[in-house]
Amino acid sequence: MPKCVRDVKKIFVAGNAQLNNKNDLVNFVEEPCLAACEDLYDKNILTYWSSSNKDSPDFSFILVRYDFLDATNQSIANRLIEQGVLKKDCARESWNSQGGIYGSGVCLGVDTNLDMPVTEVSDKLLALASKFVIQDIKHNIYMPQYLMEQNFFYRGQKNTRCFPDLKIATGYDELHQSDDSWRKTYDKIRLMSWPTNPKEVSDYMKKVADMLGWIYNSADGLIYKDDETLRRHRQYIDIQNNKMRILQSTRNM
Repeated sequence: MPKCVRDVKKIFVAGNAQLNNKNDLVNFVEEPCLAACEDLYDKNILTYWSSSNKDSPDFSFILVRYDFLDATNQSIANRLIEQGVLKKDCARESWNSQGGIYGSGVCLGVDTNLDMPVTEVSDKLLALASKFVIQDIKHNIYMPQYLMEQNFFYRGQKNTRCFPDLKIATGYDELHQSDDSWRKTYDKIRLMSWPTNPKEVSDYMKKVADMLGWIYNSADGLIYKDDETLRRHRQYIDIQNNKMRILQSTRNM
């Protein structure tokens, strides 16, 4: 007998748990959703919830952060939503969205039941994930604009979303709010004087990276959460450069 949805136990990880690498997905994602989530991970697309188990057997889904899709993937999502293939995140598990600070979501979902084979659910979700394309990573990175908008003295309109939020990056834990150890770093970063000279921005970013324990990348002037995040960015750049070389070679034939 094939393994079915009725055989899948629920995996529940609350809060702002983050992956260290692709291999961690198995600890967060139930088997029917795993292949699709791995595909989205390889495309640098940010997922934030998934479900397909015996406790919730009627609808299996994966939620993707819309605001962390690039322009191409947002267009794909918009078209598929219009066609009824995907849905907007209709507040499914919306309590986990940190009060909306990370923006809206897109739901990749299929109707299922207790007796549906896991492989069938997996194939259907993977078919939805496969409609998206690889993009540069847009989460676990900090741009100068984002940090400027977090500054205590910023007077502009704050409209840049970033994952994780600066409080989370400095160690804030919503489940243990009595632990205030994160606040010293958080306040220090927000009170740092924003550079008036554009040439000083790189030094500012380096200081913030050191305070967070993140990585400053001089190639693009951004801060990356860890080696894995920087690797994913560089892999995307390599893929794009290779495409350009192939295209240029074809034109020169």
